Amino acid sequence: MLLPLLLCCMLPTLFRGQQQAPRETSESDSWYVTYGLQETYDTVVKEVDAWRERAENRKKGIFSFLSKRPIYFDVDQANPPRLYRVKDSQAGSVSFELTEVEGGGTSIKSTFDSRARALIQDLKAKMPVTIPSSGPKVCPTCGKELMPDFKVCPFCGAKAR
Repeated sequence: MLLPLLLCCMLPTLFRGQQQAPRETSESDSWYVTYGLQETYDTVVKEVDAWRERAENRKKGIFSFLSKRPIYFDVDQANPPRLYRVKDSQAGSVSFELTEVEGGGTSIKSTFDSRARALIQDLKAKMPVTIPSSGPKVCPTCGKELMPDFKVCPFCGAKAR
């Protein structure tokens, strides 16, 4: 009578050692947003807090008491407003490196395990992503191409922006 009960309780522990963890592959993505540096950092922290809340509300398995305490997006390193890195038992590690762009906006570089790709894509979709213009400066009046440091158009005399 005691043997079946003991086997029932020990079975998950025995099989856990035989399972191989999926191989983690690191990916990265970079994008530019119109937010300032601090606002971008705050947005990232707020989103990671939402990830943590959703992870903590995941349904626990019947044998969850036998496993180690899961890690839910614990902050691994934070250097506001430039770096934010977290670790999660299921999604792996995710880091955000923020760089202020001259003229406004922030560049975000995220490095993450492939298991967190959907989270990063969702965050990116929520932010005002833009591509910085690197094209030539054009006169607003005559439309001719200007050198970047021109304040006045040499062709028509209009004020360049």
